Amino acid sequence: MRLEKISKERVASAIVYGFFHSFFSGEMDALYPDRRKFDPKEIKYCVSDCYEQLNTYFITAVFPLFVRLNYSDLDAVIADMEKRHFSNNTSPKLLLRYACGSKAVYDVVKTEYKQHLYYLLEGKFQTPAEYLEVCRPYKGDEEIAVIDAIRAMARVQMQAYAMGIKLSKGEIKTLHQATIYRLMIQGMIVLLHEENIVFEEENLEMMFRKACLNSDNFEILMNEMNQAFEDLAQ
Repeated sequence: MRLEKISKERVASAIVYGFFHSFFSGEMDALYPDRRKFDPKEIKYCVSDCYEQLNTYFITAVFPLFVRLNYSDLDAVIADMEKRHFSNNTSPKLLLRYACGSKAVYDVVKTEYKQHLYYLLEGKFQTPAEYLEVCRPYKGDEEIAVIDAIRAMARVQMQAYAMGIKLSKGEIKTLHQATIYRLMIQGMIVLLHEENIVFEEENLEMMFRKACLNSDNFEILMNEMNQAFEDLAQ
């Protein structure tokens, strides 16, 4: 399947999904490094423990990505932010509204943020199947290239996962490769698919290729994931 463009609203929705899954997967990996399944009470504990700061963590991860996706001239963005007197004291809400570029995208981000928080406070993660039942359509008034959407999705997942590990009270601060692969595959499913996909006997590479739809998307994801690894190691 050759998907060239995706609506900004769908991409924004997927990025919020990617942040929440990745950030709290990092928290859980650091606290419970030998576990694959978590009790709802443990998930609730992680959320409640960082609830007050979560909005700040979210803005830190998504702000630069949303700016790149929604504005074409970064120099003009910097000049405009200086004109508006943006600073370290600017509220997260105002920063997010600016980065989203339009009220439509901002409203999507707000809605998805609340939805994921609701799931987590119930002690569970929203599954790709649940997400795809109510997700935004591919097409919209404003669209961006699939290549840029994939890069943004991979980047926010890597950054949020590493952030979750770093900020966790757990003693284990190493990245879990298996978790990263799971997050990347799920990220491509929610970004690029209309229906959930089922894996049968595919090996890891075939699972990635199936989630990515085609070889070009697969290569883009692998390159961005590897680059993010390198950046985090610096």
